[in-house]
Amino acid sequence: MHRNSVETKKKILDALENLITYHGFTAVGINAVAREAGIDKVLIYRYFGSMEGLLKSFAEEKELCPSVSNLLIDLHDGAPFHEIAAKIVIEHARALQKSPLAQELVCWELTEQNPLTVLFGKEMEQRGLNALADRGIVPDKDSVTLSVVLLCGLQYLILRGRNNNPMMNIDYSQAEIREDIERVISKTIKAFYDVHEGSPN
Repeated sequence: MHRNSVETKKKILDALENLITYHGFTAVGINAVAREAGIDKVLIYRYFGSMEGLLKSFAEEKELCPSVSNLLIDLHDGAPFHEIAAKIVIEHARALQKSPLAQELVCWELTEQNPLTVLFGKEMEQRGLNALADRGIVPDKDSVTLSVVLLCGLQYLILRGRNNNPMMNIDYSQAEIREDIERVISKTIKAFYDVHEGSPN
C-alpha cells in the first residue's frame, strides 16, 4: 500500500510538471492534473489536501533553480564578491534558459501568488541570502539592487526569446551573444564594486 501511495504521488507531481511545462500555468487545475496523471481527482485531495497543497508539495520536491550554496562550491573562500555576484546572476540565467518549466513559473509568478510561486520566488531568495551569510557575506542594499536588476533583465530577454522576439537583436539563446552578455555583466558588476568599495558612503 505504501509503495502504491508513493507511486501515485509521483505520478501526480509529474503530471503537474508536464502541464506547466508543455501547456502553461493557465492549464493547471485539479481536473487537468487528474486527467494528465490518469487518476481520479479524489486521490489528489487524499494525498495533498487541495490544489494549494499540491502546489506547495511540488515546490518543495522539485529543484526549480540552482541553489546558491551549490553555485559557490567551486569558488574559493577568499573569492572577491564581484565574482560571487556575477556567478550567481549568470548561472541563474543559464538555468532559466535551459528550463521551460522555470520559464513558465516566472510567467506565473508575474500574474499571481500561490504556494508554488511564493516558494519559487521569495523563499528561494531568502535561501540565497542565507547561503551567502553562511560564508560571512551580507550584501548591502545597493549590491542586492544591482544583482536583482541584472537578473530581471536577463529573465526578460529569455522570456522574449521564447517568442522569437529578441530585443535589439540580442538573442540570449545564441551562444555567442550569451557569451557577450555574460562578459558585459561580469564587467559591470566588477566596475560597480570597484567604485562601491572605494566610496566613503
